[in-house]
Amino acid sequence: MLLAFSVANYRTFRDEVTLDLTRRSLRTLTPRDGETWEELTWRVAAVYGANASGKSTLLDALRSLYLAVEGSRGVLHQPYLLDEQHPVAPTTYTLDFTRGSQRYRYFVEAHGWGIAHEELWEAERRWKRLFLRTQDRDDPEPTVVPGPSLRGATAEVRRITTSKDLFLALALRYRHASLAPVARSLRSIRPIQHTDIERDARLSWLTEHLAEETAGATQWHDVVDAVAHSADLGILRVELEERDIPHELLARIRLLFTSDDEEPPEIPDELLRQLQHSLVFVHRGTDGKEYRLPLEAQSQGTLTWLATMGPAADALSHGHLLLVDELDASLHPTAVASLVELFKDTDLNRHGAQLVFTTHDASLLGNSPTQPLERGEVWLCEKDDDGSADLYSVADFTGPRQGTNKERQYLAGAFGAVPRVDTSSLRHALTAPSLYREVEG
Repeated sequence: MLLAFSVANYRTFRDEVTLDLTRRSLRTLTPRDGETWEELTWRVAAVYGANASGKSTLLDALRSLYLAVEGSRGVLHQPYLLDEQHPVAPTTYTLDFTRGSQRYRYFVEAHGWGIAHEELWEAERRWKRLFLRTQDRDDPEPTVVPGPSLRGATAEVRRITTSKDLFLALALRYRHASLAPVARSLRSIRPIQHTDIERDARLSWLTEHLAEETAGATQWHDVVDAVAHSADLGILRVELEERDIPHELLARIRLLFTSDDEEPPEIPDELLRQLQHSLVFVHRGTDGKEYRLPLEAQSQGTLTWLATMGPAADALSHGHLLLVDELDASLHPTAVASLVELFKDTDLNRHGAQLVFTTHDASLLGNSPTQPLERGEVWLCEKDDDGSADLYSVADFTGPRQGTNKERQYLAGAFGAVPRVDTSSLRHALTAPSLYREVEG
C-alpha cells in the first residue's frame, strides 16, 4: 500500500514534490491499537492540472522506480533541464509504503553514472535501518552496511551489484531472505497508459487470463462479462474464440527464438495462447438474434473500458496500486466516476487497493448528486513561469468544506492548476491577409 511518494529533479519537477495518501488522523509512525492502514489512508488520488503541467510526469516517476526495482537500468536519472545545475544533479526518490501491516521507507539517489545512495528503513516504535548502500563515481563497487536485523545473502548480493543496479533489485533477483519479500511488494504497482500499444497489451493480458485452464478461469469470464454489462456497451457477453495457427507463422516465430547453431525451440506457452485465442463480443441485433463481432469491430470506448477494468478488477482482488494516466480518455464521466467508487467501496475493496490517476474530468469534483472525491483525494499540478512544476493538495486550502462545490471553485481558478489560454496571437495569425491569399491561390 502506498503511503507517500516524493521525487526531486525529475523532468519538470525541479524541486521535491510529495504525493501523500495518508489521512491527517495518522499522527504516529504506525496505527494505534484498533486502527488499520486502510482506515488511515486514501484509496483514491486524482491529479488535476493543465496540459504539460506535470501530471503524467508524476506517474512516470513512480513507474520509473517500479521498473528499476524490477531490474531496468538507466531509468532513474531524468533531471530538470532548464538550468545549468540540475542536469548534473541527482534525481531522488522517497517511497513510503506498507507490506502487510509493516511500514517501510525506501530512498534512492540516482546520477547519470549510477546509484550513489540507497537505503531501506522499517518502522516499529521508531525507524530502524535495514540497509545502507553508498557509492561514489570512481568507486569500483558499492559499500553496503546491513542493519542488525537483516537476514540473507547480503554479501553475495553486494558482489553482483554494479553502479547501474539498485541493490534492492538484485536482492529480489537473488531471493534475499529479508529484502526479496519487501521488493516483491513493490511489484504490486500496476501502471496504465492509454496508448494503443499499452491497451492492446492489456487486452492480450486479459485474453491470457481467460485462456488459462485453471480454477480462476471461470471467475475471469464472469468478471469480463460483468465489466461489459456494467457500462451499457450493448454487449451480451465476451467469449474466447480458439483458432488454428498457420504452420508458416509458427515456423517464422521459431526462427525468432533460434540461434544459428541450435535446433528451433518450442514456442513459449504464453505466446501460443495469445496466438491461438481471440476475444469475440456477442451483441444482440435488431432482429433479436445474437451476432458475434471481433475485437476490431468494437468502439474505442468499449476497448478502453475493458482494458482498464481488467487491471482494476485484478488490483481490487489483490490489494494492488493502480496508476492510470488520463483515466477519462475515451470514457464517459459516469463510467469514470463508477470506477472511482469501486475503489472507495470498503465492502468491495477489502485488501487496501488504491487508484492514483490523472484526469481533466472536473465533474468528479462536484457534489451532485453525490461527492465522488473528497478534498484529501484531489491533487493539483501547476507549472511555474520557469518551467518547473509543483504539486499540492486541495486539502491545503482553507475555507468552507462541507457541501462546497469543488468543481465550480476549480474551474473558476480558486485552486490554480488551470490553463491560461491566450489565443490573441493565434487570432492575429489566422486573420493575416497573406494566409488567405495563399489558400485562395
